Amino acid sequence: MRKSPTGNAGFTLLELLLALSIGSIVAAAVYGSFHTAIKAKTRAEAAMKPLRTARYVFSAIKRDLQNIAVNSHVVEVDCNAEHCSFPVSTDGSPMQVSYLLNRNSELIRELRAQAVPDGSRKTGGQQQIRQEIIGRDVRQLQFERQIKEVREAEVATLLIGVRICFADKPDPLQFHYAILVEQALLP
Repeated sequence: MRKSPTGNAGFTLLELLLALSIGSIVAAAVYGSFHTAIKAKTRAEAAMKPLRTARYVFSAIKRDLQNIAVNSHVVEVDCNAEHCSFPVSTDGSPMQVSYLLNRNSELIRELRAQAVPDGSRKTGGQQQIRQEIIGRDVRQLQFERQIKEVREAEVATLLIGVRICFADKPDPLQFHYAILVEQALLP
């Protein structure tokens, strides 16, 4: 800082340019660090999304299997490679829960209630109550049902294996889960 011939103090043009240059360098470094942190956070959230979805799907299937209707027959638990369907009892009313994969790579949970006679007109079969998407970007869904044991009172214990494969590029993510159903199932 120099004093002018009139006695006023001030910065020279060179000092101002040097201060602006240093300030620009510091601002660029702070911006770069901030931008890198935001990108890392976005990547981490994207990597965790399939795990969160798998955890939610597995907990929903486990919850439904724990509510399987008492005294259901093993054959009513229809699990094959592409879908799983079984009777549940919620609030005392018989329901049918199904898990399946649609064409849009969405995992669907479908809840149906047994149809009841409507006045003089009877409706047969089952009526759809609710259908919800519980997972997206699912490439493959696979179920496997095994009868674990049949006890003396002819009560079966089932083991349901679930495999979910997410459409993640370049390598698909796969999650496996086994659920033991220890309810009173009739063979």
